[in-house]
Amino acid sequence: MSGTVLDHWLVRGYLRELDAVMRGLPAAQARELREQITAHLDDALRPDADDYEVAATLSRLGSPADLAAEAGAASGSPGPRSTLSGWRLATVIAVPMVIAAVLGGQQISSDARTAVTFGRDQHLAQLNAAVVRLTQNLEDERDLSAGYVAHGKAGPVPVTLADARTATDAAARAVQADAAGVGAGYQPGTVQDLKSLLTSLTDLGDIRTAMSSRAWPASQVIQVYTDNVIGPVITFSAAVGAGTDDTRLQVTVTTLAALLGVENDLSVQRAVLYAALSAQPPKLLPPGLTSLTQAAQQQQADQIDFNASADTAEQQFFSNTVSGSAVDRASMQETLAEAAATANPQAPLTRNTGLDAATWYGDMSTTIDDTRKVTDQAAGQITARANTLKSNATRRLLLTSIITLLLLVLLFVTALARPLRKLVNQSGRRSVILGRG
Repeated sequence: MSGTVLDHWLVRGYLRELDAVMRGLPAAQARELREQITAHLDDALRPDADDYEVAATLSRLGSPADLAAEAGAASGSPGPRSTLSGWRLATVIAVPMVIAAVLGGQQISSDARTAVTFGRDQHLAQLNAAVVRLTQNLEDERDLSAGYVAHGKAGPVPVTLADARTATDAAARAVQADAAGVGAGYQPGTVQDLKSLLTSLTDLGDIRTAMSSRAWPASQVIQVYTDNVIGPVITFSAAVGAGTDDTRLQVTVTTLAALLGVENDLSVQRAVLYAALSAQPPKLLPPGLTSLTQAAQQQQADQIDFNASADTAEQQFFSNTVSGSAVDRASMQETLAEAAATANPQAPLTRNTGLDAATWYGDMSTTIDDTRKVTDQAAGQITARANTLKSNATRRLLLTSIITLLLLVLLFVTALARPLRKLVNQSGRRSVILGRG
């Protein structure tokens, strides 16, 4: 075949390379492919074709290795480059997918940790709402217990005190139920405060029994309830915001802690004066007067703390809510009782003052109930904020997971499309060559 394009130096080199890469093919298949290639070149090129024309025609044919690999794939025998092509395809697909999976996995892991953290905050907020209710029920039970003891514990426990104990027990059960699961992963200080709270609740039955069976003065009843039960409850509530990264939640918890302090201070004042007016005869002795004065001073300090953490709207809500004729009457009654006890501690408080236990307890309870409206609003804000944070974190985790999955699918499809396009093009070339045969 001298004098043909097959003698061109580029064609001879191409055919030598083709013979080399077809060694893995069956002899008959290799011979047929070589004949098809030479025939195609003989038809496609003039004998005097220049180097540029020859190179262009050979480029359109594709590399000898690709042609041999296609022939091997068509016959079911592994071509000389099939293994290499497989590794190349695997690399093209795997590398970007691994990178996307690692980066996506890191973000998913971070979002999952955030969701777990805010899930704990949500749990504590729910628990704290129950704790606030328990605090209020304990205050009512304490104050009524002080009056019952001061009156001389005559006859059975009054219905009002029995109802208060029932309400306290129901609130305690709610707290104990919500406390389940607070342990590993939570702030150690918060966990310890919760343990102290739960321990104090187990002691409540013993306190009630001791109060009824022993000659406890009203002042001791107030102190035991305050120090042994209500104190640990308020301490836990103040610790709920510890560890959260959300500033808004932390500030609201601080505001709530101050409100609980104000509320308890008011309740102590109610208990001290209610016990004094319930005594026979009704007297506010110097120790009681000191306790009443100290509780009022502590109320002012806690009120300052509230104003320091609350915004203008919250302060205005407090001023508008804790007001009215009953609140004013309670304030005047307390001032009148202090003045009378200071002037003559041994004189009955009811003499020439118009004071009586029921009126004082009712008016002061209105003041406390008004304060509790503000407290309940703060507790509700904490719960709502914690729910929002948890919901947002969960939604972000879901979105990140979906985006990562879609990215992996997109990378897989994109990486696979390029080899497929190449295979289609190569198949087209092979069809042209084999069509000649």
